[in-house]
Amino acid sequence: MTPRWRWPGPARTCATVKSSCAPSTMPETPPPAVVANGARAVLDLAFRQWSAGLVAALARRVGLGRLDLAEDAVQFAMLQAARTWGFRGLPEQPRAWLLRVAANRLTDLVRLRAPEVADVPEEVADALEEVPPRYAAELPDDALRLLFACCHPALSREVQVTLTLKVACGFSVREVAAALLADEPTVAQRLVRAKRTLRACRATLEVPSPEALPERLGAVHPALYLLFNEGYEASEGHDLSRAELCAEALRLAEVLLAHPGTATPEGHALAALFCFRAARLPGRVDAKGAFVPQEAREGTEASPLLMGRGLRHLHASMGPVLTPLHLEAELALVHASTAVPGPEDSARLLALYDALLSLKPSPIVALGRVVALGRVRGPAAALEALGPLRSEGVLQRYPYRFAVEGMLLEQLGERGRAADCFRQAAALARTPPQREYLLTRARACG
Repeated sequence: MTPRWRWPGPARTCATVKSSCAPSTMPETPPPAVVANGARAVLDLAFRQWSAGLVAALARRVGLGRLDLAEDAVQFAMLQAARTWGFRGLPEQPRAWLLRVAANRLTDLVRLRAPEVADVPEEVADALEEVPPRYAAELPDDALRLLFACCHPALSREVQVTLTLKVACGFSVREVAAALLADEPTVAQRLVRAKRTLRACRATLEVPSPEALPERLGAVHPALYLLFNEGYEASEGHDLSRAELCAEALRLAEVLLAHPGTATPEGHALAALFCFRAARLPGRVDAKGAFVPQEAREGTEASPLLMGRGLRHLHASMGPVLTPLHLEAELALVHASTAVPGPEDSARLLALYDALLSLKPSPIVALGRVVALGRVRGPAAALEALGPLRSEGVLQRYPYRFAVEGMLLEQLGERGRAADCFRQAAALARTPPQREYLLTRARACG
């Protein structure tokens, strides 16, 4: 499948666009500098907020199994906009312009590459608004409709999450791989198989019935979780974080909570987790965009608004079942409440990690427990607990595995070995702020 084109601007969100085919007209041409700046700003907005909706609008006509055609058509429209808007001026209705160009391109692609696709109108563009999304009243948010539609029951849970990140969240294959701690060929093959399965069962991109919404939450919640994580810790680009992705994940989680069929205690725990982690997001970088380690954030106040929202969600999440999300929300609350945990907080963190590890065994959770253990029992005990994790495959590509080992060795006075670990971590770093911080730690160890 052709890789999705990226406008070199801010990150995307799940927000989508209504299908509109109104013809566009060009305004009088402003000065060239104004045109270029205006076109760049609108294209940034288009890629962040509209690309997923455009893909969804087109995919409703050709089915989920032909998402590659819809994605290629939208990519073509974005490229055409990049080539023409800066010279001719912006259309009065940029979204409608993009949709029209993409729809016409899709018609050509169907004729050339997929003539066997049935029930595609002669002119796709003229038919986009003929069939509105089903159950629009049940899920009034376009982004959520796309999320639920991607979680098709013909796919496994793992594949549902992968497809949702690619299509609904607009992640590249590389970003999906980073989010899932998988390699890129595995993710690419998973997407190919997903589209083949959907094509075989002639699946359409529609929202499930209201009765079926709760059963798909099992894939929607993990997708939102990974969307937030990509915002909190970017897998590529120049910035350490992408705050707009965190905000979008929180927004969608709270929209889910407003619907009686998808408002669950686990959903409140997810929203609480997002609030607590986002509360200290600005303090993770300084004015120049450099990473600020946790111990240096003392005095940086967490957002009172987000902390209050998080506490309300955490209270609403209380119920008969304790889930991993409840424990993760409590962990985030402790971290958000203080930059440097004291003895009591450290003991609480270790107890929470022990409980989380029993409910959600994973190398990532175990690594977090190692850090908490080091605060409670010292670096030697933590380094011993880290030993079995060195052979975990997913941690071989995870920079924080080596950063944690470097931190523990530095505390034990083994500065040479610590420097080697920090350099290994830097080689795996995904963004410049992360890499520069790790290299600085390596240089400090000599």
